[in-house]
Amino acid sequence: MPRFFNTAGPCRPSEHYMLPARERIADLAPLIAARQYFVIHAARQTGKTTLLLELAAELEAGGRYRALYCSVETAQGIAEPERGIAVLVAAFQTASARAPWLAAPLPDFAHIVPEQRLLHAIGALCERCDRPLVVLIDEVDCLEGPTLLSLLRQVRQGYILRDQMPFPHPLALVGMRDVRDWRASLRPERETLGSASPFNIASDSLTLRAFTRDEV
Repeated sequence: MPRFFNTAGPCRPSEHYMLPARERIADLAPLIAARQYFVIHAARQTGKTTLLLELAAELEAGGRYRALYCSVETAQGIAEPERGIAVLVAAFQTASARAPWLAAPLPDFAHIVPEQRLLHAIGALCERCDRPLVVLIDEVDCLEGPTLLSLLRQVRQGYILRDQMPFPHPLALVGMRDVRDWRASLRPERETLGSASPFNIASDSLTLRAFTRDEV
């Protein structure tokens, strides 16, 4: 089939006319090597998912890391953590089922309270991994209220304890909005999320630049 210009979903070099998305963002290698957690945000249909799939393939091919891409879009509209976290864990189960390095399926951890379930699920992935694991979480800002806050708090807890328990080497949260906009949507005016804010582990907030005239 001849290649064509694609505007619906991620682009693939074998099927679509495209430019590498990795060339439109700052170098991520130093952040990954330094075990940093970071945010990538850009408008809809600008190449975020294409970028993540390119990055995952590049990391796997390099032989130093394992990479797991996971979209959490299936939890959109579920504000209650009791349901939302279960859907997030299921999304990680689905993503990890495609990983050839995972020897056994990931359990569902249904016996663990929602406030700790995702922490244990991501930790179990890292424990079963034969290399440092890079986790790329797409569509994060489609999550609502308490479900988003629970994800962020569990990621923060794992980040703090990762010298004592398996947890991702680096982790990227990806969506249309910057982390500052997530904070505004979760916190009513003049209220605080507490000193242990789940937002203070992100070392950088990056975006995909627009195409240059020469690229167009």
